[in-house]
Amino acid sequence: MTLDKRNLYRMPWSMNDNPIAWLEVSDICNLHCEGCYRQHMTGHKTLEEVKEEVLFFKRWRNPDNVSIAGGEPLIYPHILELVSFIAQQGIKPVILTNACALKPDLLHQLKVAGLAGFTIHIDSHQGRPGWENKTEGQLNELRQYYADMIAAEKGLYVIFNQTVYPSTFQQIPDVMAWGSQNIDRVQGLVFITYRTATVDDTTAVDQNSQQVDLSKLSYSRDSFDEKFVTSPEVHDKLKECCPEYEASAYLGGSISHSSFKWLIGTTIGVKGKPYGSLDKRAMEVVQAGHHWFNGTYLAYTSTSKIGGLVFLLWPWDKGVRQALGHRITDMFSHPKRFFKGVYVQSISIIQAPDILEDGRTDMCDSCPDITYYQGKLVNSCRMDEYRLYGGFINIVEHQGKSAVQPKQPAEQPEQPVEQVEH
Repeated sequence: MTLDKRNLYRMPWSMNDNPIAWLEVSDICNLHCEGCYRQHMTGHKTLEEVKEEVLFFKRWRNPDNVSIAGGEPLIYPHILELVSFIAQQGIKPVILTNACALKPDLLHQLKVAGLAGFTIHIDSHQGRPGWENKTEGQLNELRQYYADMIAAEKGLYVIFNQTVYPSTFQQIPDVMAWGSQNIDRVQGLVFITYRTATVDDTTAVDQNSQQVDLSKLSYSRDSFDEKFVTSPEVHDKLKECCPEYEASAYLGGSISHSSFKWLIGTTIGVKGKPYGSLDKRAMEVVQAGHHWFNGTYLAYTSTSKIGGLVFLLWPWDKGVRQALGHRITDMFSHPKRFFKGVYVQSISIIQAPDILEDGRTDMCDSCPDITYYQGKLVNSCRMDEYRLYGGFINIVEHQGKSAVQPKQPAEQPEQPVEQVEH
């Protein structure tokens, strides 16, 4: 199926009005995932440092939530104090974690501190002790363990994400089916397409036009022979295993007009039975309405607060009308399902930065995961270039093609954020 941007809602997020503030509290981690873009260089930040970053985001980002990331935030020694501080600012604290350190006692303490929810990363290329050489379908057992633990605590939401490699692309339906069976306790799934820089066919220079050693970057490797999976391909695979799924919104690329960097969909259904998906009009109503009443756009919400209320959007949205029709038909065919709760579940696809044939890097337009670095907002997936080389590196030769670059690429935020009008 061919995606058409005219049929999707372009998320209205921008640098200075974005629902997500990406806060990195540490670059220390207890796993070493393939494809990770962060490496251990500095360790834990102080609590005072991260509090200042939260206030910076509050001033310049206008976030609905703070995504507490790393490294691994659950091993950050001040995580409870930080969660409490973010909640006191009137912002939702969300922890992005591999969950290896998540235990019921800590989970309860985080909830008491004001945590809103988790995004848990689980995939088969993490090298988890005791889970080596497992397929994505086999890892559903681990996902279930954490989903049940968080559901037992109540009042928290959870999203599971995974990196999609060419070798695991065909396993997407296994995760999608598991998510559908757990729509009552899993608020979302995120599929992130794998990207890496290959040192054998790429040459790059720093801001002083000095050649850099790409092997120092954690997201580089000697070679990669397989074709990267794209977000439209993941979309089609999801449609293949779940015809009721439809993407309703997107973010494009910073350079390529045809890029789908973020594809966002929301399915409606009961456990194991999807009825349909929100269309672009419902997504527009949700984003505009949340901004109207709360002053911020929306990235995370708890489905326990929505449920069947989603059908109230039927006057504006074709997808909701279709889902409502399927719900009514299903209740007549299976009367016992009348008593089953209706839920919504977000299904998102993220295509990481791509190096174009001319050497330029196509980033995510209005990057939701932009982070703080030395008074600037910098794309989190490329921040190690700043830490190692003082700024974004420029590709000057890629796959045998010369790529003459401007010294300062368009996607680089050169001016201090304080000079940007809000």
